[in-house]
Amino acid sequence: MTPLLLFASLVAVAPPIVIQSARIEVGNGQVIPVGNIVIQDDKIVAVGPDVQVPAGATVINGAGLTVYPGFIDAYSTSGLKLPTPLASGTKQPDTRNTAPATMWKENRRGNRADVKAVMHLDLKAPYGDRQENGVTSLLLSSGDGTISGTAGIVNLGAEPKVLAGEVATEINFRSSGGFRGGDEMAGGQGRQQAPAADPGYTYPQTPFGVFALLRQTLYDAKAYAVKTPSKADPSYEGLKPLVTGKIPALYSIANSRDIARAARYAEEFGYKFIVNGGIDTYRMIPTLKKHSVPVVVNLDFTDEPTRKVGEGRDATPAAVLEDRWKTWNERNANAKLLSQAGIPLAFRGSLGSKGYLGGVRKAISYGVPRDVALRSMTLGAAEIFGVGDKVGSIEPGKLANLVLMNGDFAVESKTVVSVIVEGKQIAVGAKPAK
Repeated sequence: MTPLLLFASLVAVAPPIVIQSARIEVGNGQVIPVGNIVIQDDKIVAVGPDVQVPAGATVINGAGLTVYPGFIDAYSTSGLKLPTPLASGTKQPDTRNTAPATMWKENRRGNRADVKAVMHLDLKAPYGDRQENGVTSLLLSSGDGTISGTAGIVNLGAEPKVLAGEVATEINFRSSGGFRGGDEMAGGQGRQQAPAADPGYTYPQTPFGVFALLRQTLYDAKAYAVKTPSKADPSYEGLKPLVTGKIPALYSIANSRDIARAARYAEEFGYKFIVNGGIDTYRMIPTLKKHSVPVVVNLDFTDEPTRKVGEGRDATPAAVLEDRWKTWNERNANAKLLSQAGIPLAFRGSLGSKGYLGGVRKAISYGVPRDVALRSMTLGAAEIFGVGDKVGSIEPGKLANLVLMNGDFAVESKTVVSVIVEGKQIAVGAKPAK
């Protein structure tokens, strides 16, 4: 026996895992009423109603359970330890002979393009609440600054593991150095913002200034990508994948007005884009369809405002209360209207007490079809971020990221029993029989 064959014979092969006799929702619209799933190492190797149980397999009794592809939370800033922002250059140009120092390419204010989110994971960050909601993959971005850096996707096993390191460049129109308004702007979740480096000047402080500096930075990045200087620049290196069209922009926006602006930037610099958030994105459906733009829907639905007129001199007029209620009701239909228009959707986790699944169920109650919701949680989200060949459906060759539930995910009383991430089972509720 050759040394290579001898070594191979000594390597222990882990026994396969089989989920037996479960209801399987594949994620591509197909449903297997009763079937088996065979997992070897970290991948699915077989699925179907007639798949046999291999000898020596570890069997999970799936009777009474429904298996879904692992759910994908399509935006978060939690679980990161961000580095200190890069300082701007110390020697500003002579404004008598060159462009103003405020437009100087070494102005780093609000520019965190050097940050690659998955490189700054806090491996001890708690993700149990997401696993309890069936989330097995999470898109992470810094959420900090006008250019927030590169977003990536991690799998939430016992320890987070990078699935895709570069899926989008996050851009925030409303910030020059990090959102001060919190979740109402970009939807930052648990951001651990690094202390800001003092640039020695305050530009930009207005939206007009933010837009101008962003445009100049993107032009500088395109020039850098064409002819990279001998000394690499971390900010422009970070923007290379965007300005060369390799990855899209992820625009974290507050409202629909920013979508037209995002489209103009995308056309000007030749990249695709994804809309992240926006409470009234449905107002820009024609623009979204024209540019084939997917939307990451925020699941943080607000409480219903009162329509009852109070008493006393501070009472809000009935007409104002009614108008507020109508606006609230209209915004709740955002995801429904987008789905009716055929806009590809992904979901961004809820911060509320009911979590990600609770937010999805709210979206369904406001008119999102169940099948659209499931696709937005799984294969739809995976395809939006370019990982549909790895996760998002229960098919041979894909990673074994699975959710085992004791019923329909859309029913509030049903819960996650366990998740399987890259072939490893993690119990989050009542353990299934084995």
